[in-house]
Amino acid sequence: MRETSAPPVPALPALRRQALRHHLLTEVRRPARRPRRVRVLVPVAALAVAVAVGVVAQPWASRSAPLVVPVMQGERVGATLLLNRMAVAAADKPGPPPGEGGYVYIKSRGAFAELGDGPARLRPVHEREIWIPRDERGDGLLRQPFFDAPIVGVIPESETLTDVTPNAALVDLPDDPDALLAKLYAEREDRGRGTSRDGAAFTAIGDILRESLVPPRTSAALYRAAAKIPGVEVVRGVTDAAGRRGIAVAHTERSRRDEWIFDERTFDYLGERSYLVADTADGPPGTVLGTTAVLHRAVVAQLGQRPQR
Repeated sequence: MRETSAPPVPALPALRRQALRHHLLTEVRRPARRPRRVRVLVPVAALAVAVAVGVVAQPWASRSAPLVVPVMQGERVGATLLLNRMAVAAADKPGPPPGEGGYVYIKSRGAFAELGDGPARLRPVHEREIWIPRDERGDGLLRQPFFDAPIVGVIPESETLTDVTPNAALVDLPDDPDALLAKLYAEREDRGRGTSRDGAAFTAIGDILRESLVPPRTSAALYRAAAKIPGVEVVRGVTDAAGRRGIAVAHTERSRRDEWIFDERTFDYLGERSYLVADTADGPPGTVLGTTAVLHRAVVAQLGQRPQR
């Protein structure tokens, strides 16, 4: 059966190339079998992306340990029901204020695993703040912990992100979930990192959920599109990087499960988690490869301005 074709969506791959909506949860995609292991976090190219994102926590340091969580049974039937309930709830929530402030501000925290030479070891959690232009292409800003990294050198505490694709690029996504999913499938080669078009589509939606501020209709369409991805599951009793418990929408590719975590009552997005579901060279089932939490989203007037709580 021939796959559905659709016009390309240039904004989303551009966002990935700018490394604003991407981190190691989706960067560390490696073959199931490797001839040998090396003591590095990821290949240099992936490290560069992780550094641009600002969430790497000194992977060359030795103060880390494996973190293993229970691998809970996923519910495939429940995923469709949950995502459609989330879509209804999202459609009733207030959207971003129109015309108030020129930047989307997102504060988050995350920790990612050091890979190589034994089981994956989770690094310390670090917080980061990012400012994304709201309506027009321009400069953004990233603030993160300062550290000095081998190979890439000093990572500044504050870094201007030049010529950033605006958040408004996501507002124009199709409201129809079938059309939205068709476009995500059409863009899977640019999006990459998933070993299938379903994995790539799941990754793409997760990127949007993580670092953007979209209107209710777009959120609803994203959830309904995710409900149509084969293999999507519900996992209960999960925890984000801030220690908040929630319910997860998950997708497993090879030996790895990626989860989007939501508040079980309000369906607000909390964060992500990624871990092994099978015994591999990186560790036993349940070995955590990454965990994040979004702490605050807002619209602000100035680049570098923090919202008033």
